Amino acid sequence: MPKTSFKHNSLRVIGGAFKGRKLKMAPLEITRSSKNILKESFFNTLGNTIIGTNFIEFFAGSGSIGIEALSRGAKYAFFFENHKESYKVLEENLGSICQDCAYKTIFGDTFKTYKDSLKSLKSETIGYLDPPFDIRENMQGIYKRCFDLIEDLDYQIFSNVILEHISSLEIPQKIGNFTLHKTKKFGKSALSYYQNLYL
Repeated sequence: MPKTSFKHNSLRVIGGAFKGRKLKMAPLEITRSSKNILKESFFNTLGNTIIGTNFIEFFAGSGSIGIEALSRGAKYAFFFENHKESYKVLEENLGSICQDCAYKTIFGDTFKTYKDSLKSLKSETIGYLDPPFDIRENMQGIYKRCFDLIEDLDYQIFSNVILEHISSLEIPQKIGNFTLHKTKKFGKSALSYYQNLYL
Protein backbone atom coordinates (compact mmCIF):
# COMPACT_ATOMS: atom_id res chain seq x y z
CA MET A 1 0.00 0.00 0.00
CA PRO A 2 1.53 3.39 -0.99
CA LYS A 3 2.53 5.69 1.82
CA THR A 4 0.51 8.90 2.24
CA SER A 5 2.51 11.94 1.24
CA PHE A 6 2.52 14.79 3.76
CA LYS A 7 3.90 17.46 1.46
CA HIS A 8 3.22 20.90 2.92
CA ASN A 9 1.76 23.71 0.86
CA SER A 10 2.21 27.32 1.89
CA LEU A 11 0.47 30.68 1.79
CA ARG A 12 1.24 34.13 3.17
CA VAL A 13 -0.05 36.62 5.69
CA ILE A 14 -1.84 39.22 3.57
CA GLY A 15 -1.93 42.28 5.84
CA GLY A 16 -0.69 43.94 9.01
CA ALA A 17 2.60 43.64 10.87
CA PHE A 18 3.45 40.21 9.45
CA LYS A 19 2.38 40.93 5.87
CA GLY A 20 4.21 38.74 3.38
CA ARG A 21 5.40 36.19 5.95
CA LYS A 22 5.05 32.64 4.72
CA LEU A 23 2.77 30.19 6.51
CA LYS A 24 3.13 26.45 6.29
CA MET A 25 -0.12 24.63 5.53
CA ALA A 26 -1.10 21.27 6.95
CA PRO A 27 -1.59 18.48 4.37
CA LEU A 28 -4.60 19.05 2.13
CA GLU A 29 -5.88 15.60 3.07
CA ILE A 30 -6.34 16.86 6.63
CA THR A 31 -7.23 20.52 6.40
CA ARG A 32 -8.14 22.96 3.65
CA SER A 33 -6.85 26.46 3.24
CA SER A 34 -9.31 29.33 3.40
CA LYS A 35 -9.14 31.00 0.01
CA ASN A 36 -7.17 34.24 0.01
CA ILE A 37 -10.12 36.13 -1.47
CA LEU A 38 -12.34 34.88 1.37
CA LYS A 39 -9.75 35.77 4.01
CA GLU A 40 -9.17 39.22 2.57
CA SER A 41 -12.92 39.88 2.42
CA PHE A 42 -13.29 38.78 6.03
CA PHE A 43 -10.61 41.09 7.39
CA ASN A 44 -11.79 43.98 5.21
CA THR A 45 -15.25 43.51 6.74
CA LEU A 46 -13.85 43.56 10.29
CA GLY A 47 -11.58 46.50 9.57
CA ASN A 48 -10.20 48.22 12.65
CA THR A 49 -12.72 46.54 14.97
CA ILE A 50 -10.22 43.71 15.40
CA ILE A 51 -7.63 45.96 17.06
CA GLY A 52 -7.29 45.23 20.76
CA THR A 53 -9.71 42.29 20.81
CA ASN A 54 -9.30 38.64 21.68
CA PHE A 55 -9.58 36.40 18.62
CA ILE A 56 -10.62 32.76 18.82
CA GLU A 57 -9.96 30.43 15.88
CA PHE A 58 -11.93 27.24 16.42
CA PHE A 59 -10.84 24.33 14.14
CA ALA A 60 -7.63 26.26 13.50
CA GLY A 61 -5.72 23.95 11.16
CA SER A 62 -2.54 25.85 10.33
CA GLY A 63 -3.77 28.96 12.15
CA SER A 64 -3.83 31.22 9.10
CA ILE A 65 -6.91 33.20 10.22
CA GLY A 66 -5.81 33.69 13.82
CA ILE A 67 -2.27 34.63 12.80
CA GLU A 68 -3.73 37.14 10.34
CA ALA A 69 -5.81 38.56 13.22
CA LEU A 70 -2.69 38.97 15.38
CA SER A 71 -0.91 40.58 12.45
CA ARG A 72 -3.74 43.11 12.18
CA GLY A 73 -3.85 44.11 15.82
CA ALA A 74 -5.71 41.51 17.89
CA LYS A 75 -4.21 41.54 21.38
CA TYR A 76 -4.62 37.83 22.12
CA ALA A 77 -5.54 34.69 20.18
CA PHE A 78 -6.73 31.20 21.03
CA PHE A 79 -6.24 28.34 18.56
CA PHE A 80 -8.18 25.06 18.85
CA GLU A 81 -7.04 22.06 16.78
CA ASN A 82 -7.84 18.36 17.05
CA HIS A 83 -5.54 16.73 14.50
CA LYS A 84 -1.96 15.93 15.50
CA GLU A 85 -0.33 16.75 12.15
CA SER A 86 -2.27 20.01 11.78
CA TYR A 87 -1.48 20.99 15.36
CA LYS A 88 2.23 20.48 14.70
CA VAL A 89 2.06 22.83 11.70
CA LEU A 90 0.08 25.35 13.77
CA GLU A 91 2.78 25.36 16.45
CA GLU A 92 5.52 25.77 13.82
CA ASN A 93 3.74 28.74 12.21
CA LEU A 94 3.21 30.50 15.52
CA GLY A 95 6.78 29.80 16.60
CA SER A 96 8.27 31.26 13.44
CA ILE A 97 6.00 34.30 13.02
CA CYS A 98 4.43 35.22 16.35
CA GLN A 99 7.28 35.03 18.86
CA ASP A 100 6.23 38.30 20.51
CA CYS A 101 2.46 37.71 20.31
CA ALA A 102 0.13 36.69 23.11
CA TYR A 103 -1.63 33.44 22.23
CA LYS A 104 -2.61 30.01 23.46
CA THR A 105 -3.01 26.74 21.56
CA ILE A 106 -5.38 24.00 22.67
CA PHE A 107 -4.96 20.47 21.33
CA GLY A 108 -8.10 18.37 21.42
CA ASP A 109 -11.74 18.24 20.38
CA THR A 110 -12.98 21.84 20.12
CA PHE A 111 -16.45 20.89 21.31
CA LYS A 112 -15.02 19.32 24.48
CA THR A 113 -12.33 21.88 25.30
CA TYR A 114 -13.71 25.33 24.53
CA LYS A 115 -15.71 25.94 27.74
CA ASP A 116 -12.85 25.54 30.20
CA SER A 117 -10.33 27.15 27.85
CA LEU A 118 -12.29 30.38 27.40
CA LYS A 119 -13.14 30.98 31.07
CA SER A 120 -10.25 33.41 31.45
CA LEU A 121 -11.60 35.83 28.83
CA LYS A 122 -12.83 39.13 30.28
CA SER A 123 -12.82 41.58 27.35
CA GLU A 124 -14.28 41.89 23.85
CA THR A 125 -13.79 38.74 21.80
CA ILE A 126 -14.34 37.71 18.18
CA GLY A 127 -14.91 34.05 17.31
CA TYR A 128 -14.20 32.34 13.98
CA LEU A 129 -15.41 28.82 13.21
CA ASP A 130 -14.25 26.93 10.13
CA PRO A 131 -15.34 23.33 10.74
CA PRO A 132 -14.64 20.56 8.22
CA PHE A 133 -17.40 20.41 5.59
CA ASP A 134 -20.08 17.97 6.72
CA ILE A 135 -19.71 16.01 3.48
CA ARG A 136 -16.49 14.56 4.92
CA GLU A 137 -16.60 11.17 6.60
CA ASN A 138 -17.87 11.28 10.20
CA MET A 139 -18.61 15.01 9.97
CA GLN A 140 -22.36 14.79 9.42
CA GLY A 141 -24.15 17.06 11.86
CA ILE A 142 -21.10 19.20 12.58
CA TYR A 143 -22.93 22.42 11.73
CA LYS A 144 -25.65 21.69 14.28
CA ARG A 145 -22.90 21.24 16.86
CA CYS A 146 -21.38 24.57 15.75
CA PHE A 147 -24.74 26.31 16.18
CA ASP A 148 -24.95 24.86 19.70
CA LEU A 149 -21.41 26.07 20.44
CA ILE A 150 -22.22 29.59 19.22
CA GLU A 151 -25.38 29.69 21.33
CA ASP A 152 -23.33 28.72 24.37
CA LEU A 153 -20.71 31.47 23.98
CA ASP A 154 -20.63 34.21 26.61
CA TYR A 155 -22.68 37.06 25.16
CA GLN A 156 -21.06 39.46 27.66
CA ILE A 157 -17.73 39.29 25.83
CA PHE A 158 -18.34 37.89 22.31
CA SER A 159 -19.20 40.80 20.01
CA ASN A 160 -19.03 38.89 16.72
CA VAL A 161 -18.99 35.25 15.69
CA ILE A 162 -18.22 34.27 12.10
CA LEU A 163 -18.98 30.86 10.64
CA GLU A 164 -17.25 29.63 7.49
CA HIS A 165 -19.39 26.95 5.89
CA ILE A 166 -20.46 25.21 2.71
CA SER A 167 -22.41 27.77 0.67
CA SER A 168 -25.49 25.56 0.29
CA LEU A 169 -26.05 25.40 4.06
CA GLU A 170 -29.29 26.88 5.39
CA ILE A 171 -28.28 29.36 8.07
CA PRO A 172 -30.49 30.37 11.03
CA GLN A 173 -31.26 34.08 11.42
CA LYS A 174 -30.64 33.95 15.14
CA ILE A 175 -28.48 31.73 17.35
CA GLY A 176 -28.96 32.49 21.03
CA ASN A 177 -27.97 36.13 21.56
CA PHE A 178 -26.32 36.36 18.13
CA THR A 179 -28.19 37.71 15.09
CA LEU A 180 -27.19 37.07 11.48
CA HIS A 181 -25.88 40.29 9.95
CA LYS A 182 -24.96 38.99 6.49
CA THR A 183 -23.75 35.99 4.51
CA LYS A 184 -21.21 36.31 1.72
CA LYS A 185 -20.55 33.45 -0.70
CA PHE A 186 -17.25 32.50 -2.34
CA GLY A 187 -17.95 29.56 -4.65
CA LYS A 188 -18.42 26.45 -2.49
CA SER A 189 -17.59 28.35 0.71
CA ALA A 190 -19.44 31.13 2.50
CA LEU A 191 -18.99 33.39 5.52
CA SER A 192 -21.91 34.17 7.82
CA TYR A 193 -21.47 37.05 10.25
CA TYR A 194 -23.33 36.93 13.56
CA GLN A 195 -23.43 40.01 15.76
CA ASN A 196 -24.20 40.33 19.43
CA LEU A 197 -26.75 43.13 19.60
CA TYR A 198 -26.64 43.17 23.40
CA LEU A 199 -22.97 44.13 23.76
